[in-house]
Amino acid sequence: MKKHVIPAVLAIVVLIVMFAASCSDSRKSLELLSGDVIPSSAKLFGVSGEAYKISDIKSKYKVIFYLDSTNEDSMKRLDCISKTISLLNCKDISCLIVWEDRIPVEDIQKAGIDKEYNYSLKNKVSLSESKPNAFLLDEKNKIKIVTGYSYVALLNELINLNGEKDLSVKAEKMIVNNVSKSGDYIDNNKGKTLLMFMSSGCKICRVSEEVVSKNIDSMGKKINIITVRPDFDTRHSYDKNLEIDPQQIYFNIFCHKQGIQASNRKYPMFLIVNNDYSVEKLFTDANEAVKYVLGL
Repeated sequence: MKKHVIPAVLAIVVLIVMFAASCSDSRKSLELLSGDVIPSSAKLFGVSGEAYKISDIKSKYKVIFYLDSTNEDSMKRLDCISKTISLLNCKDISCLIVWEDRIPVEDIQKAGIDKEYNYSLKNKVSLSESKPNAFLLDEKNKIKIVTGYSYVALLNELINLNGEKDLSVKAEKMIVNNVSKSGDYIDNNKGKTLLMFMSSGCKICRVSEEVVSKNIDSMGKKINIITVRPDFDTRHSYDKNLEIDPQQIYFNIFCHKQGIQASNRKYPMFLIVNNDYSVEKLFTDANEAVKYVLGL
């Protein structure tokens, strides 16, 4: 009799565990899509443990950056989120960083992000299986955009939502300030800066890299030079002053300011910027940019 009872008991225990696990998973996983509304049952917990609902945060638009502290790609995205909050936050847009598990306080502080932007779901619910992810919500907390891994479309929408506000001045100040912290940046006091938006991802880009590389020393005697590269690119030997452009936020801000439509935005792009942050010249051809700089 005992021979039959023990296997039966074990089988029942296994079934109970499997059933409990499946119930837990279905309860936690929402996988929100465009058009969905974030349910009020999804409680957000601040750094001090206080509980909120998404409806408690009043704003015309909300951006939720959805991350997991155990996910390497999520942690790498903090630089982009920090710059997004600094450059694109305005009275109509509230930015939230929602962690599925816990708030990594030391990491967000290192990234220069205020703790007040951070909330945790404490593993009680999952908004999306994929991370990093982001959501743009309207006033009724209805999801307008789900980004998936790439934030580029979301950032362009946020740039548009800022209206006629000139974001390029703040962006250039941030670029110069960040590069200055490296200790390698030397302002030659000529009052002009060449921002070179470069990428190695296409044939014309590689040709432009060669042109710039051959003339970089001569150009550096005429003007301050900063290379701005997307985060998927690699540093080149002539990138003496380099600023990483996470998710192409800088690139799209300057393109928007210059009236370049999203479908026409291509690398390389060269901007001659005056000391009052006005753009003196824009070039998309490396030879023309080099010729202009050497003639200063």
